[in-house]
Amino acid sequence: MSYFSQVVGQQSIINHLTTLVTRNMLPHSLLFYGESGLGKLNTAIGLASLLIGRQALSPDQGETFLQQVHEARRQDGESEKKASEEGLPIYVDGGTVFWIRPTKTVLKVEQWYRLLQEYMGRAGDGNRVVIVEDFQTANAIMANAMLKTIEEPPPNVYFIIITTQLSSVLPTIRSRCMAVGFGAVDDDSIRQAMKQRGYHGDLTEALAAGHGNPLLVQKLAEEGVPKQLETAVTVLELLGERRFFTRISLLLESLDRETLREVFRWMRVLGRDMMVLRAGGAHSLLQCPLYEERLLRMLHGWSTRSLVALQRELLDADDALRLYVKAALVVDGVIIALRQAVKEDIR
Repeated sequence: MSYFSQVVGQQSIINHLTTLVTRNMLPHSLLFYGESGLGKLNTAIGLASLLIGRQALSPDQGETFLQQVHEARRQDGESEKKASEEGLPIYVDGGTVFWIRPTKTVLKVEQWYRLLQEYMGRAGDGNRVVIVEDFQTANAIMANAMLKTIEEPPPNVYFIIITTQLSSVLPTIRSRCMAVGFGAVDDDSIRQAMKQRGYHGDLTEALAAGHGNPLLVQKLAEEGVPKQLETAVTVLELLGERRFFTRISLLLESLDRETLREVFRWMRVLGRDMMVLRAGGAHSLLQCPLYEERLLRMLHGWSTRSLVALQRELLDADDALRLYVKAALVVDGVIIALRQAVKEDIR
């Protein structure tokens, strides 16, 4: 059985990493980057398994392993609420694989210090692997602490850093890692993976909207249109209404930070589709073809210039949310900026 069996596509990456391990040429620090849903974590787990010679964590993005840890914590007397809501600083598998995840929403430097003090201070037998997930949530203190370690890594220790935002990684860390970019997966690979998982329905629309993201295609196929996508379309429509501010505020005010980021991401996707439509592009080029008619109806209010402004404002808003600027302030700023872009085109 391949340690990478749960990764959809990304075969060239898997082949390259496997070759480097076989030839004993794998760098001790790697940086996996790309949007969520492209297989970064499963590839990291597969690589860790290859390095230690057994299955690390679990091949399903570590979900089975996390459930086992959860049950063990409950048996040790922890409450269901604490075991469910409070993650461990470090998840340790057999003393050879160490998985650091954000505690609630951020990576904390205390997690790194604990790794160094409790596990890296003594030599191990064979390879050890440290997986750092969602590195885009780390602050500068955490990043600088990691930098000092990967500059002079302990013997036989490999670091795999995972992020959805390459731009958030310090240049000094990027320069000391082998960067591995994860891109869109071809439709045939996604179809085959979905069939193996027991899905035999029509994937045409899900593949068109998923744009090469296996996880997104799966969600679209099994659950239909995400609520965040429908919310994103509604926000764009409301920007042209008279009572836009109040109505959009009411629509977004109850959403948590990550859900807001997802809504903004879908708004960028829809803005890209409106650019395609404005340029007379074919239906097949749309990432959200289900919404073509609604986008066409609102297109008269958006010039190419305002659609470019939409992308810029939403990226800035995403950065602000990632840096924990108050969500209500971010939402108010986005609403006003996008309304202003539309008004300038109407004049």
